[in-house]
Amino acid sequence: MSTPTVHPPGAPPARHVALRHAFTMTVLVIGLWLLHMYLRVLPEAAITLLWIGVTLIIALGAFRRHRVRRAAFLRGYLEPTSVWPRRLRGGPLMALRHLLAGMVLGGLLLIALARISSPEAWAALLVAGFVLVAGDALFTRWLRGHAHPDFAPELARRAALRVAGTLLIAALMVLALQARYPDLTGASLEQAVWFLVQHEGARSLLLETGLQIVAAQDALRLWLGQQWFPQGVQSLPALLGWLLVLVEQAFLAVGFLLLANGLLPLRAVDRSLDDPRNAPVVE
Repeated sequence: MSTPTVHPPGAPPARHVALRHAFTMTVLVIGLWLLHMYLRVLPEAAITLLWIGVTLIIALGAFRRHRVRRAAFLRGYLEPTSVWPRRLRGGPLMALRHLLAGMVLGGLLLIALARISSPEAWAALLVAGFVLVAGDALFTRWLRGHAHPDFAPELARRAALRVAGTLLIAALMVLALQARYPDLTGASLEQAVWFLVQHEGARSLLLETGLQIVAAQDALRLWLGQQWFPQGVQSLPALLGWLLVLVEQAFLAVGFLLLANGLLPLRAVDRSLDDPRNAPVVE
């Protein structure tokens, strides 16, 4: 006979949580699509505020999960009566680290959103969001009775992010391989860079600068790949070009999923991270 599932007092059923998270993912993708439509005409102040907002959301989600992992480590190696678990649980330095990472990823995500040209990419983002939600729910269910209940939500979220990230990067790479690119075989590297850079514009100088830097990287990649194409895709310049494609798609995928991670709270537990004898609060 199966054991009935016990929910914490006041906690909503897992199905309701998954539906709420799926709705959040839908709203997120729609919101990012609207941003994509208007990013290039937004003023500098609006772009700066968006960058700050995206940075804080990414940093919050990463900081919250990092504290859970730190608490699991400290509870495994240190005695609860020691003062070190409280001192090492994560504070300003950990927050600063994630703020800096969130600033970089947030800026790259905004640039990538402004450059999306394929409708299929938006479908890939939405499907990846649903995979994240479904994977989070499935891994949480599978870990019940195996992983420590205080740290199982973080373990499930980590696994779900990796699965969704791998699938999203693969889908974006396929779309990138099928995309049409300008023919730069008869141009010098300088001409190729100027050709692509001059087509990137935005009302915000900050966004325009970022778009032009990425366009210059595109020109380098395309020029290397097309100039050396007769030698085959195994030539070093061609491989470098496709590696740059992979990195670009990975930044979009990682930025999107970490933004989603910041918007989706981990499943609730009732005890506090600040007390090493208790479990962490992960919202």
